[in-house]
Amino acid sequence: MKPKKLDRRKFLYAGLGATVAVIGGLAAYFAAKPPEKVVETVVQTQTQTQVQTVKETQVITVEKPKTVVKWPEKLLGGGATFINPLMQKWAYEFQRKIGFFGIDYQSIGSGQGIAKLKDQAVDFAGSDGPLKREDWEALKGVRGGVIHIPITLGADVAAFNLPVKELKLTQELVLKIFDGRIKKWNDEEMVTLNPELKDHDKGILVAYRADRSGTTFVWTDFLGKVSRDKYPTDFSFKIPDSEEDKKRFLGAKGNEGVTEAIKKTENSIGYIELSYAELNQLNHALIQNKRGNYVKASLESIGEAVQSVLENVKLPDPKDDWSKISLIRMDPPGEKAYPVISFSYILVYAENPTEKALALKEFLNWILREGQKYATELKGYIPLPPKAVEFSLKAVDLIR
Repeated sequence: MKPKKLDRRKFLYAGLGATVAVIGGLAAYFAAKPPEKVVETVVQTQTQTQVQTVKETQVITVEKPKTVVKWPEKLLGGGATFINPLMQKWAYEFQRKIGFFGIDYQSIGSGQGIAKLKDQAVDFAGSDGPLKREDWEALKGVRGGVIHIPITLGADVAAFNLPVKELKLTQELVLKIFDGRIKKWNDEEMVTLNPELKDHDKGILVAYRADRSGTTFVWTDFLGKVSRDKYPTDFSFKIPDSEEDKKRFLGAKGNEGVTEAIKKTENSIGYIELSYAELNQLNHALIQNKRGNYVKASLESIGEAVQSVLENVKLPDPKDDWSKISLIRMDPPGEKAYPVISFSYILVYAENPTEKALALKEFLNWILREGQKYATELKGYIPLPPKAVEFSLKAVDLIR
């Protein structure tokens, strides 16, 4: 019997049909059961997440939901006049480089800044002194309490308007001038250190802050240390009781006001922040330090003072009582250390509306990480040392 002749075309069609069936089956299988994931590497960017598998060379791009941050139009701050020139520089540079929101800082004095913080009329306050213990106690239960954030460093100086360019003062002499006991420039104690004043028979006119201020707190803290606390440390300056002495004391508002009073009044002396003395080219006294050296406030002498005290000091928790923290009373031991120095603080509530909390953290982190360099561009300010920056960054993290 002859074998049947193979129909090649039917054979090819049958084979093709089987192949199609297999492919279709495989497609259905993989459609029902996706490939097993072995290892995933997730690479996140601002707008998408890339998922790469080891078995496959393909990259699957999955759109990531966008998080919309609602920023406030601006943050409102107020307080210390000392920090005002630097704060305005920070506000300008932050707006120029980041631009999420504006910063409106009012130079109204530390006392008024704290008062507005207590009234919850500002988002943050600037102060050259920490909260008094009674204020800290009163605010401890309000919005999680107040956080102290050291933000820069500065110094108070005794600026003067005299026909001499240099003036040397012991710490005791500073106290006697500002409590009213020494009344004439040619007083024997003055002439001993400053012979050129021997024939300068003029009364000493003392310019002081008439408003409550952190600058006054720092200066009276120094007077309190020298007097063993007979002179009161306060945000307000205490003038002598006698009517005759009162005539020699000239009150003015803000560092700006006291600076102007000294410039316009011959034979005057007053306490202002170093930055104002430098910006207005006012002479300021060399004050004797712990080592017995007469030192003029400068970036170098303040830096040495700060470094010499911060090496051995442990700062309190940012939400604790800071009323006893005084760099002055730590009596900087450095050879060329200037003795009247202080932190300047940002005071802020721990609990805030969400958009304000985000904005406060954004701005304050920028100040600490990027803004410290501007302190060296403006005369009279000292950038925080690394140890203090680290501390302040942790304090900012407490804002909610």
